Amino acid sequence: MYIVFTMLPPFNAISYGAIQFRLGESLVLLPFLLDEAVIGVVAGCLIANLSSPFGLVDVVVGTTVTALAAILTRRLRTTGKPWLAAVPPIALNVLIIPMYVSTLALPGATDLDLKFSLGEAVRFVLAHFSWKVYLPVALSVLTGEAAVVIILGLPVLALIRRAINPTKEAR
Repeated sequence: MYIVFTMLPPFNAISYGAIQFRLGESLVLLPFLLDEAVIGVVAGCLIANLSSPFGLVDVVVGTTVTALAAILTRRLRTTGKPWLAAVPPIALNVLIIPMYVSTLALPGATDLDLKFSLGEAVRFVLAHFSWKVYLPVALSVLTGEAAVVIILGLPVLALIRRAINPTKEAR
């Protein structure tokens, strides 16, 4: 589902870039309920990031961010508070993803072979990083990630929670 909601038209038009509403991210809360969702979300993100305009850096770093968020979300299960599950994916995406998206969207980055050269992309980011560019992109990522995770993800989590354990929810 992550792949479908991220890669297929019309969803792919809003899934990548400095301004993104990656609808597949609505599923990142599922590890709060299901252990197998950690692997599912990470695998979906990895495959979706193969189509990213930011190339190998998004495949490696973006997928790692999703893996960390999924693991942390899974660990929050013990709190019994589903709304806390939204914190890791939002916080990690807002802090890390704009570091390279903001820089690799700059003029000059289009000359890089991002599909195959992680080292070249990292060197470009380190040489051209700017807080003035990072902050607006971080705000944009915050808006998109929070909207998708909170507005779509939390209701999906509640529906699945009821489906998994309907008698417990009825009490």
